[in-house]
Amino acid sequence: MIYDFTKGASALYFSTLLNVEYNFDFSEFELSQKDLDYDEIGYFQRSKKNGFTRLGIFLPEYNDEKYGSNPALHIFNCDTTEDLSRRMRVTLSSHNNFYSRDQHKTVSTTLEICRKCARNLRRKYNLKLGTNSFNNFILALEESERTKQKITDSRGYILNWQQVSYCFRDSKGFKCEKCGFGVTDEKDKKYLHTHHINRDKTNNHRNNLQCLCVKCHSEVDEYHRNKFALDGLAQLIAFSEFKEKHNKKVS
Repeated sequence: MIYDFTKGASALYFSTLLNVEYNFDFSEFELSQKDLDYDEIGYFQRSKKNGFTRLGIFLPEYNDEKYGSNPALHIFNCDTTEDLSRRMRVTLSSHNNFYSRDQHKTVSTTLEICRKCARNLRRKYNLKLGTNSFNNFILALEESERTKQKITDSRGYILNWQQVSYCFRDSKGFKCEKCGFGVTDEKDKKYLHTHHINRDKTNNHRNNLQCLCVKCHSEVDEYHRNKFALDGLAQLIAFSEFKEKHNKKVS
């Protein structure tokens, strides 16, 4: 059953939520009613530049010890979201915080996608989710002919490329697959890029993506060396300075 979050009691709830800007450095956020939408795949938010971001919703308070699990992350309309919609929080990440009523504290953890939501999507679109993580959901959508995006922006990227890139880099632990350099702080994750191995920006299958630091990305081939020498020189300089400071702290 499809539940309309723009009507009834749910509309009253979502209209009270705080609307904030984000750039994929936030693990969770709240949206106003007008910013929450959904299609046949699941929940999403439209951006100001014709892009969009896939979303999940979960219970912000939960009896984790009583039920022996964390709250589930819902990405699709199911009977659970219909029953609990008035108490849900919106997120764009696998990593979230919820308040444990049993432990009387805030818990930071990785939430798994609701089994009902995952089962519905697997059956309908034959998605290869693997484990029920939000990252796998976002990446699996680009690996199915029925759900992969066909529309691109002026640069040739799919409309939610920022999210796909973030989820892929997150799945790699924000560590360069070539030199092993990695970061943990959100503000430093910009130094890890998602590289298209065959240079086709519309091919976002995981076997065509590679997580690389700025330096390794700039040295992939002659094309990238020339590109970074012109458009990416500032990034290279900033990364070199950051890495030097980072190495001094480690040593």
